[in-house]
Amino acid sequence: MFKEFETKFDILNKTIILPNIQEFYIKKENIKEVLRYLKNSPETIFSRLDCIIAKDNSKNFTVSYILNSDTYNTKCAISYYLDYEEAETVSISDIYKNATWDEREIYDLFGIKFNNHPNLKRILLPDSFKGNPLRKDYIANDERLKWNND
Repeated sequence: MFKEFETKFDILNKTIILPNIQEFYIKKENIKEVLRYLKNSPETIFSRLDCIIAKDNSKNFTVSYILNSDTYNTKCAISYYLDYEEAETVSISDIYKNATWDEREIYDLFGIKFNNHPNLKRILLPDSFKGNPLRKDYIANDERLKWNND
């Protein structure tokens, strides 16, 4: 199923995370091209984005897109590493409309900015909240991070 895909794109690493889910690590610069291909290629037809996941690895982030192909009854994960200090990538909401919610949640909780997002703002926490609570460098008792009740 992924032969043409693996030939066409520079796959940095490939793992199997569940018996029917392969995970492919790519360069972050290729994310939109890869997702467009996987969505529109007759070989794959990953017409549905199930979710976007972010993970703080202390020195960098992993961003993963879980895709679903109803046509082939399979899923895959497309992942890349993101610089911890940079914490910026591109929105894929023009490819998968439902990405807007996950991107906003990741922005709110991890501080990862999704460029060209149609409405990138906090979704769970108030605007007055300082910090991003799912980052490993978040300090819950730090006075700077207290809620502002004004």
